[in-house]
Formats: sequence, C-alpha cells, structure tokens
Amino acid sequence: MNTVQQIAIISADRKNATAEQNIDRTTLLKGFLSDCNMAYSEAQGFWEGGSETSLVVIINNNAELEVVKTFAFENFNQEAILYQDANQEAYLVSKNDTLERLGRLEQVTELETKDLNNYTIMNGQHYATVKR
Repeated sequence: MNTVQQIAIISADRKNATAEQNIDRTTLLKGFLSDCNMAYSEAQGFWEGGSETSLVVIINNNAELEVVKTFAFENFNQEAILYQDANQEAYLVSKNDTLERLGRLEQVTELETKDLNNYTIMNGQHYATVKR
C-alpha cells in the first residue's frame, strides 16, 4: 500500500450477515468501483476487534471520495470509512460526515497490531494509524 497517496479503506461486510452474503456484498462493491473506473486493492481489515474484507481505494479527487462515501454509507450501510488525504492525514469519516483525526496511516509490525482493534493487512504487510 502506498501510504503517501490519497486512499479510502472501505468494506461492504456486515457483522450480522452470513459469510456468503458478505462475499456477495464485496463482489457488488468491487463491481461498483470498477464501473466508476476506480482503482482498488483487496485487504483484510480489522474493525472493532472483528475481521472483514476491506478494499483500499485510490482517491484522485473530491468527486471520487464522495462516490466512495455514497457506496459505503448509502449502499452498504457502513458505520465509517478510513480516509487519508493528500497531506497523509488519516480520518475516520462517519456516516453523519463527522471526521475524527487519527494521525497518519503507516506500516507497522504484526506485533504492534496485537493491542489494536483497528488495522489493515494488505499483501502481508500491516498498516495502522499512528498519532503525529
């Protein structure tokens, strides 16, 4: 993951859905992103202690960020997404559009994630937000 570019980390998974339903939801989200010509990579996300399929989406402009928020919040009823802006400042963007500054998304060791509830694994590498 290139942590110096604008990205959003999103998921279509729901805790109350079956594994098959979550696979279908993720496939649908991938289709939406592909239809919008948005580049993404699959990752394993950990949110509030649970595991989910996540997509790391490259964000090129505000319009793409709005599309991703619409997919996450309106189409897939997600609580929040992680967004890192052009200044490498990471935010938790909630459904009601509130922002919580988290720091910077950085590569960390697997050991460092042991005490975290929220982090991402992509291509075998671990990533988490680190306060500046």
